[in-house]
Amino acid sequence: MIQLPPEFDDIRPYYDSEIPAAMERMASDPVLTPALRFLDENIDVNAFRAKLRKIRTIEQFQREVMVPLCSALVAKTMTRFTSSGAEAIDASYGSLYVSNHRDIVMDAYLHQIVLNQYGKPTCHITFGSNLMNPQFVVDFGMSNKMFRTDRKTSNVRSFLRSSMHLSAYINYVVTHGDSLWIAQRNGRTKDGRDHTEPGLVRMLLMESDRKDQVEALHITPLSISYQWEPCDILKAVERYRTLDGQPYVKAQGEDLQSIITGITQQKGNVHLAFGTPIDCAAFSDPLKREDMAAIATQIDAQIWREYRLWDTNYIGFDLLNGSSRFTGCYDPATKDQFIARMEHAIEVYPSLDADKLRELYLKIYAGPVYDNPEALK
Repeated sequence: MIQLPPEFDDIRPYYDSEIPAAMERMASDPVLTPALRFLDENIDVNAFRAKLRKIRTIEQFQREVMVPLCSALVAKTMTRFTSSGAEAIDASYGSLYVSNHRDIVMDAYLHQIVLNQYGKPTCHITFGSNLMNPQFVVDFGMSNKMFRTDRKTSNVRSFLRSSMHLSAYINYVVTHGDSLWIAQRNGRTKDGRDHTEPGLVRMLLMESDRKDQVEALHITPLSISYQWEPCDILKAVERYRTLDGQPYVKAQGEDLQSIITGITQQKGNVHLAFGTPIDCAAFSDPLKREDMAAIATQIDAQIWREYRLWDTNYIGFDLLNGSSRFTGCYDPATKDQFIARMEHAIEVYPSLDADKLRELYLKIYAGPVYDNPEALK
């Protein structure tokens, strides 16, 4: 990892010099035992603690700990994990990966797994300040090149200052040779529709005052698709509780619950697709508002084109619309499984309107079908 100027000490990941202390804290934390037991109930926890205490660098931690852990997680929670486009990555320069966002942890970590599989350097990852608790999560994230992004800004002035600081960090990292992962929006999509927030592109380009600086970011879209959407019912409930127009206020520990649920639940088939860098040279001035919007549109177009539609997406679409349009894309047994899973999830919330919650649940799965440029032709 590159050395960063001191001005970024408040948001940067750990340096190698800070890894031994982080490993000691993680090894001593009681939460480590249940986390490891999920992956392998027969694991020797004491031996794993000893392994952590021998780790001295980020690269060593990712190679000796994260790769085996993530591989075990993929084997335990996925039917099959595939990727495409990674072989074309040019690691001679830094890239800014802009990804659709379905799961708090897995989106970025599956990206890291693929980079490692193809012998590419892993990248910096956004880490929302709302997630930086407890200390075990902080140490785990910042030892994996995760950098802090402010999600608790209280007013316009501090929001602008935070955005400019983040933009400067991203530009410095990428233009100095490291790559970086960021989601296309603030928070996970809750309706299955993957759209890049125009404000994100504006933030990314805040610190770019020339066209060649924008091109140097090598903005590359990523598209990740899960057969079974992580935290599907939790997302539907969150949307339900904002139908009256009131902002959603998360309960204490809700983010941690979403992290654990997203990691541990069964995901079926999962595919991660690397797009190609956006050709910013094609725009007359990427720093103009209309060209920023066009860049966002191009990111979306690649994400939708590369998104792998699963049988669950087609089932969701047909159930939502009361149609049989895509019956050739799934079998009756999978449809029955989908319905049973949905109804079981809805039963957990007896105080909510089941029909409305069911509609929101189905929209999560149907959304990618609506976005796909070929599916509805």
